[in-house]
Amino acid sequence: MKTYEGMFLVDPAQASTKWDESVAHIKELITKHGGKIININKWAERKLCFPIKQQRRGTYVLSYFEAPPESISKLNADFNLSEIVLRAMILVKTEKEMKEILNPTPPASRTGDRAPVRHKKEVDNA
Repeated sequence: MKTYEGMFLVDPAQASTKWDESVAHIKELITKHGGKIININKWAERKLCFPIKQQRRGTYVLSYFEAPPESISKLNADFNLSEIVLRAMILVKTEKEMKEILNPTPPASRTGDRAPVRHKKEVDNA
C-alpha cells in the first residue's frame, strides 16, 4: 500500500446541497478499490478558468489515502466516469511528505528556510 493525495473537483451544485453524499461518493470509490481514507476535507469553491462539463465553478476536495498501486488506474477511470466528480488528480506521497502534512512544524522553529537578508552596503563590500 502506498500513500496518495487526491484532489477532486466536485460539481458545486451537488457540493452545496448534498455535501455528505459527495464525500461519501469519493470515499466509496476509494474503498471500492482497496483504499483506506486517512483524511478528507473540503478545500475551497473557486471560479474555474474554463468550463468543465458545462460548469464555471467547482468545489475542491482534498484527500489523503492509502491504496494498492495497481488500483490507481481503475480508480482514475471510475472518477472520470463519475457525474459528481468533474476532475480528479491523484499523486503519490512519500512518508516524509505525509509526516509534514499530518504533523506540520511551526514556522518559528524552522531554520534555514530563507537566505539571510543582505543590505546594499554588505553586497558592495563583499
